[in-house]
Amino acid sequence: MTSALTARRLDITSADVAEVLDALDEEYRTRYGEFYKDDIGAYPVSDFLAPDGAFIGILDGDLLVAAGAIRRYDATTAEVKRMWTRGSHRRRGLAQQVLRELDIAAAELGYTRIFLTTGSRQPEAVALYRASGFEGGERRIPAFDLPVFAFEKPVTSDTRNARTSA
Repeated sequence: MTSALTARRLDITSADVAEVLDALDEEYRTRYGEFYKDDIGAYPVSDFLAPDGAFIGILDGDLLVAAGAIRRYDATTAEVKRMWTRGSHRRRGLAQQVLRELDIAAAELGYTRIFLTTGSRQPEAVALYRASGFEGGERRIPAFDLPVFAFEKPVTSDTRNARTSA
């Protein structure tokens, strides 16, 4: 029997989230090899806590199967980081669900835009962001020898209709 999927805000310092961040770090190391710089440790945990950030998880029963976070990019813009889906749960639309939940969180935190970047070795992420209404494209960042894709979009959730996840 399959349990229902639920979206929740999670504490980024919890053991479940630490497992996700370790898996994401390993995936980045595998995809980017010598180009990888510690993205997971590059930002303080406090960036992903209210009032400037949030960490969203999608749970299948008690199992965390997809996640993502936002942090303050500037006064009106949230930056998406930490997008991840468990290998066994990919290609089911969970990343799009995470993005919708992050949009709601961004609205609740008062942001009007969402920004993100992804690397050239993640073509499925590029396709996801384009399909989810993000606009942008390839650009070069001097500190990174591979192309990076930068995307942004307006926050589409209305805070009057946004629900709070417990």
